[in-house]
Amino acid sequence: MTVRESLAELRESLDALQKRLGETVSEFRADERVPAEERARVDTMEEQVKAVKEKLPEDEGSVWDSVKHEVQRDLDALKQDFAHTVSYIDQHYRDTK
Repeated sequence: MTVRESLAELRESLDALQKRLGETVSEFRADERVPAEERARVDTMEEQVKAVKEKLPEDEGSVWDSVKHEVQRDLDALKQDFAHTVSYIDQHYRDTK
């Protein structure tokens, strides 16, 4: 994988996560079964994605080389936290038994 591909792929991953977060936030706001505390947690994740996106350089180069692993780690952590949070909310507040 070249640096250019990894930067482009990371941007695409961040955009996809940001889109999923936006859709989920809208869905959770419309569902009164989801507690405000849990909605706020997902809102916080939206801000975290924006912060990670701000770390991305405009183009490839030495700056990208120095931050790519940090950005990838942050993105992976956000994806995992998002998946866990949505699963938890679905299991405890939204699933009908």
